[in-house]
Amino acid sequence: MQQFFIRLRHWRKERPKTFYSVTGLLGLVALVVLSVIVLLSLVSMGAFGHMPSRQALLDYRNDIGSEVYDINGESLGRFFAQDRTVTEFEDLPEHLVQALVATEDSRFYTHGGIDWEAYGRVAYKTMLLGEDDQGGGSTLSQQLIKNAYGRPDLGYGTSVDLLLHKLREGILANRLESVMPKEEVIKRYVNTVSFPGNTFGIAAATERYFQKEPADLTVRQSASLVASLKGTSSYDPLRAPERNAERTDLVIRLMANAGYLNEEEMEEAMTDSLCLNYFRKTQSERPAPHFAQAVRRQTEKILAGMTRADGEPYNLYSDNLRIHTTLDTRLQRHAETAVVEQMDRLQREFVRHLGRRTAWETDASLRGAVRNSTRWRSGLAAGKDSTALAAEFEETRPMELAVPNAEPLVGEFSPLDSVKHSLAFLRSGFLVIDHTTGAVRAWVGGSDFAFSHYDHVLSRRQTGSTFKPFVYATALREGYDPCHRLSNSLRTYADEDGPWTPHNSDWVHGGTYSMHGALEQSSNVAAVRMIMETGPEPVVELAREVGLTGEIRPIPSIALGTAQGSLYEMTAAFGTFANEGRFMEPYYVSRIVDGDGKVIYEHHNQPKEILEHDRALEMQTMLRYVVERGTASRLRWQYGVTRPSIGKTGTTQNMADGWYLGSTPKLTGGAWVGGENTGVRFRSGQMGNGSHSALPIWAYFLEKVAAETLVAGQLGDEFAEVPREILQSLSCSAFIPPVEVVQEIQFEEVPSQTMPVREVATEPEGGDPGEGGN
Repeated sequence: MQQFFIRLRHWRKERPKTFYSVTGLLGLVALVVLSVIVLLSLVSMGAFGHMPSRQALLDYRNDIGSEVYDINGESLGRFFAQDRTVTEFEDLPEHLVQALVATEDSRFYTHGGIDWEAYGRVAYKTMLLGEDDQGGGSTLSQQLIKNAYGRPDLGYGTSVDLLLHKLREGILANRLESVMPKEEVIKRYVNTVSFPGNTFGIAAATERYFQKEPADLTVRQSASLVASLKGTSSYDPLRAPERNAERTDLVIRLMANAGYLNEEEMEEAMTDSLCLNYFRKTQSERPAPHFAQAVRRQTEKILAGMTRADGEPYNLYSDNLRIHTTLDTRLQRHAETAVVEQMDRLQREFVRHLGRRTAWETDASLRGAVRNSTRWRSGLAAGKDSTALAAEFEETRPMELAVPNAEPLVGEFSPLDSVKHSLAFLRSGFLVIDHTTGAVRAWVGGSDFAFSHYDHVLSRRQTGSTFKPFVYATALREGYDPCHRLSNSLRTYADEDGPWTPHNSDWVHGGTYSMHGALEQSSNVAAVRMIMETGPEPVVELAREVGLTGEIRPIPSIALGTAQGSLYEMTAAFGTFANEGRFMEPYYVSRIVDGDGKVIYEHHNQPKEILEHDRALEMQTMLRYVVERGTASRLRWQYGVTRPSIGKTGTTQNMADGWYLGSTPKLTGGAWVGGENTGVRFRSGQMGNGSHSALPIWAYFLEKVAAETLVAGQLGDEFAEVPREILQSLSCSAFIPPVEVVQEIQFEEVPSQTMPVREVATEPEGGDPGEGGN
């Protein structure tokens, strides 16, 4: 060592220029090496982006969204940010793996995550020869890291950022392959990489482009998908078939060069047909699309504030959650069929009924629909004034006008034509709940999701006479007897908006109803008399107890359904009467399980007693009379539904809304029918009332469910037996016509006799017509 330093000093003394040049160069090399070591150390420690540990790399799962299931485990679809499904390695065809390796990473099985030869080739041909088609030299493992963790903006400029990302991905790729077999790398890669058509993962791509599973792909189909990885838009087999075919042939030749295909197999694959079978499943083609949207919103509320084991919040679109719901797809199919069947029939009636008249009764209805349209609101948000927007709405252009459950109309239309077209169709909603548990079994937000995404299960409209049961239930709770008599004579009441004289829908007045008779025949006049006796406040209180959350003013007119409610709330509230006075809060997300199989949410429901048992049976019997001989009797005589059933019809002012709420011993259903706004309606009470428009949906549903053995039992067999003393409490005349007054005239010579005298209504007639009806 001493001799070395002596020679070094001698060299410096004899040849100083050479000495200082060489030592300077060595120092520079040492500095570069040290800088690289420091840089790699900083990258490895996460100074330029997250550096997951080996265990984290092993535990990483693809973002495959969250799956939704019905009560029987049938999938209702997935919520995802990227359309991705996991395919196991053993389910991948061998030729797909071979095509991928031959094209993207020919030395995949010999390197440890970094292909130094590929880096050298890229450096030489790109930097020295100026060729720009050499790719980035990244291995499949490095591409997997990039797909999984992305390349966030580091803020150092494009070139420096790229260099740092390449270093980071190389280190992580090496770290990945130290803990993971090659087969797992392949599996994770094909489930992570993006394919054309905005699909992510091999399963989504093969379903979209070939309508098959990955295992069923042909050699050419596998090569075509691998070819598209060079540029998912530029080499899309659907939109760029020639470019895709040319590169597919290259992939097949690369497979042959690598020894994966012999000459005969290569020729066969080169001449084979691609057999493209493109199909993109839309949201409207998934089961229960309106329900799925409700599940998404509800799940996001449930997950709010919840965190995973690592402290991060749950993500519905990436955390592989399994969301179990209460829906029964068998009942859902019958519910959807019932709605379509009734709405198709009713729409034909509506068109014949209108004749040459427009569906909207006033220009105000049309103007309201225009201003509520997405196009108008977007225009206002963009800063356009109403005059300019009105002019745009008159301009025609090629357009498709959607038609519920039918092919769209294609032609030259204006946006105003589109609004008028939409207004011309009646809308509907239908909900079925197991009232013994509160579980939602079927949810139909409209007859065709593709026509309208608007969910009429959740929309609020005036409830009409379906609110009357809550008036009479309040009276029973207050101690009134079902035979309590109520006058059917006109009477004017003071109101904050002036004098108000409610009347019956048939304009027949006089006489008296028993309480159960008034409900049976849906007398408006008697219902108002009833709420005047109990007072509106107790009715509002009961309505709140059974889940009605909207504005309900404590005024007499609520007896006729002037308050608004949703089908979701009204159906659950009505189920209280079928459930012997116990209210069960409705729900539809029953359990959520995370990707590790841990239950992170489970719904528990507790009944709330609204009516004492005897009062509940009285109310149930009164509603059974509505079906047997009242406003819902067409359920029996027209549709032949003979099973035990209770129900209530509802119609709002001017027939703008038709309602029906009905229950079997186990299920409660609610149906609503109306226009896009209240100005779209039947002009005839006979056609627009709830028994004609909404009740048939329930009837068709019962018919279809009863005919299917596997689900018929869900309707239930019998309501609880009603004790004799309760039946006796309803043993009175439902209606007594205008009273025949008996006058005894005493004469000494003449025996007593009777003289009929008709009751005359002494209350002033006239005023605004009352709300509600049958």
